[in-house]
Amino acid sequence: MRRAGLIAMTAGLILAAAIAGSSEPQHRTEDNRRIVTAAFDRWAKGGAGFFDEVIAPNVVWRIEGSSSSAGVFRGRADFMEKAVRPFTSRLSSNVRPIDVRIFADGDHVIAHWEGRAVARDGGEYRNRYAWIFRMQDGKAVEVWAFLDLAPYDDVLRRIPAPKEQTMSTHPYVGMWVTDDGNIRHELLPNGRYDEARGRRQSAYQGRYEITGTHIEYWDDTGFTADGDFVDENTLHHGGMIFRRR
Repeated sequence: MRRAGLIAMTAGLILAAAIAGSSEPQHRTEDNRRIVTAAFDRWAKGGAGFFDEVIAPNVVWRIEGSSSSAGVFRGRADFMEKAVRPFTSRLSSNVRPIDVRIFADGDHVIAHWEGRAVARDGGEYRNRYAWIFRMQDGKAVEVWAFLDLAPYDDVLRRIPAPKEQTMSTHPYVGMWVTDDGNIRHELLPNGRYDEARGRRQSAYQGRYEITGTHIEYWDDTGFTADGDFVDENTLHHGGMIFRRR
């Protein structure tokens, strides 16, 4: 019933958006459809930049529903900190879209999609979503998110949040930089990392754990990665070589 209700709700919203935006130029519709479709395609193939690619820094993101997880998040940073990070920190593999349908009209794009992930206790997470984007200059400035909050809340209740590590005395804490200086990868003393890429400050953030010379990463957007310290001044990670600075 929940699935049927979500589909019916989505269909109604699609119709409303189509009526409201019927006078919008066709090229705007196609541009917005292309942007969101391409971002979902990259996400499904393992990409980790969906929210940076599609969501404006000043977005207003609304999770609709009656549970404590529903609410309004003002700004991408607020949404990532309060909605995305608490959920993805409880996953061992991030949510990936496995079935996506995109509808667009003018400034509005609707993504009706199914996602799967694996929780840290080995249980499968699976849900269907309807996200309604209001686009402006190629980015979503408003989003209305519909999903079944029962399985989402179950992950939050069932799995404790990881404890923050204290790494203040660990020898690998500090700044690591590629030889060309383009990627600057800082391992913070609180067990989190902050990575800048080119002019993009804080392009990726998340938590990390070090066992011996091996490092594992859990990004706030949901993807995981790892690397190895080959000596005290050299880190191999993601096919790249980082030097201590």
